[in-house]
Amino acid sequence: MELWGYFFPNWQVGDASVSCSQPENGFLNSHSPLNSEKAVQEILQQSPVQGTDDHLIEFSEAMRTVAKALRRAAEGKAFAQAEAAEWKRKYELERARNLRLEHKDQSLREHHSDDEGMENLCTQSSIQSEQCCGMNGICSHEVLRDGGADSDPSVLTNKFMRKASFKLSWWCKGEQSDQYKHDIVSFEKGNITTAERSSKQISLRWESDPQTVLILTKPNSTSVRILCMEMVRWLKVQKKLDIYVEPRVRAELLTESSEFNFVHTWKDANEIVFLHSKVDLVVTLGGDGTVLWAASLFKGPVPPVVPFSLGSLGFMTPFYSEHYRECLDSVLKGPISITLRHRLQCHVIRDDAKNEYETEEPILVLNEVTIDRGISSYLTNLECYCDDSFVTCVQGDGLILSTTSGSTAYSLAAGGSMVHPQVPAILFTPICPHSLSFRPLILPEHVTIRVQVPFNSRSHAWVSFDGKDRKQLAPGDALVCSMAPWPVPTACLVDSTNDFLRSIHEGLHWNLRKTQSFDGPRDL
Repeated sequence: MELWGYFFPNWQVGDASVSCSQPENGFLNSHSPLNSEKAVQEILQQSPVQGTDDHLIEFSEAMRTVAKALRRAAEGKAFAQAEAAEWKRKYELERARNLRLEHKDQSLREHHSDDEGMENLCTQSSIQSEQCCGMNGICSHEVLRDGGADSDPSVLTNKFMRKASFKLSWWCKGEQSDQYKHDIVSFEKGNITTAERSSKQISLRWESDPQTVLILTKPNSTSVRILCMEMVRWLKVQKKLDIYVEPRVRAELLTESSEFNFVHTWKDANEIVFLHSKVDLVVTLGGDGTVLWAASLFKGPVPPVVPFSLGSLGFMTPFYSEHYRECLDSVLKGPISITLRHRLQCHVIRDDAKNEYETEEPILVLNEVTIDRGISSYLTNLECYCDDSFVTCVQGDGLILSTTSGSTAYSLAAGGSMVHPQVPAILFTPICPHSLSFRPLILPEHVTIRVQVPFNSRSHAWVSFDGKDRKQLAPGDALVCSMAPWPVPTACLVDSTNDFLRSIHEGLHWNLRKTQSFDGPRDL
């Protein structure tokens, strides 16, 4: 205390003000800490502390610490004053807006009665909303009310201000397209939310009874052929349905008995194009390969598919063939839970094509499209782009572009992740990459992926679609993939999530291990 009085004779230590004035707004004078810091620095320079006493040297270091603290306090106080002034300005603006709207609402009430005035006000608001929204896009108008403590409740309902309106429109890289206009964005009182279509269970309810069923079977299987004959006979006699089968299956049925003359089929590929307009339901007898074959028959919309498990390994076949009568009876009555399995639409663009529209026929895949090096001993060299943005150069054995339904197929074996089939995404998985840091990616559904073989590539590349239709890609050729607008709806035994988890538990024995033994003492 004596040293403090020696250096600061005008400061009153017992006084909380420390000779600093306090204004009305509660903040200290901004000059006092700075002046105090200056005074401390002058005293430290003038004091003959060197060679006098060790205690004075320690006290001088303490004074420097005090000076730094005073400087930080001054900076924080200035910032707080500026922030308070900004909040006060915003408050005054909000109050002025509320007063103007209150006067406008008062003028409306003078010309109308209370009930009619309120009804007209709502009508005007809806008309303005319709004029702003138009036919396309999403608009919102949020009503913000003044919730002050001293507000009169009767006046509170009439005191409001409008939030800035907005409009959300679908954008598709310079071209008008309805491909991605799904109900994925919704709004309520000006707040943008997602419709969460990837996390909702989808239910199918028949508006009219199904009339036609297409049955697709696994070839070269005696058990499948016997089950097909029983199912065709039961659907025709008991359910009075029209039956379509493949030409091969119809020939097998007629070989067994001539009573299967009622079964329909098609003659050439031109009739397959219109198959979706004739068939209400598709039944597959086999494994996942039969489901892939059924999806490949439909180049556009796909009818609901009921897959029965008769293969060695199935992630998309939840129904058991032993109970086909009960299962089909439940499906035909409805409603049923379905899984929308997304497909990729692929175009092979040759180097000699003048533009991207002069390409080969598009190919739809349900599992994956694979680009590999084939029989060549050289590594593949692939330049990858996502919506015209360069992604990476793939050097290795190849690349897999997979749907989420195919995440448990080749992509999983190459190190990709297992993804719920209703998650709208594209999996980007390298095959044995030449870089240890090359990890798989999961991209959103709306992107377009372009994979090109560079002109300086040392060899060709090969591309296959769901394990078939293998094509060669020469240097300069490219593959363009995007999400197809027509998913494959497959019926669920329980629901999409339950079926997916059961398939990875039973098919992959996922996380199956022995229970850890316990030899220690147990709690009583």
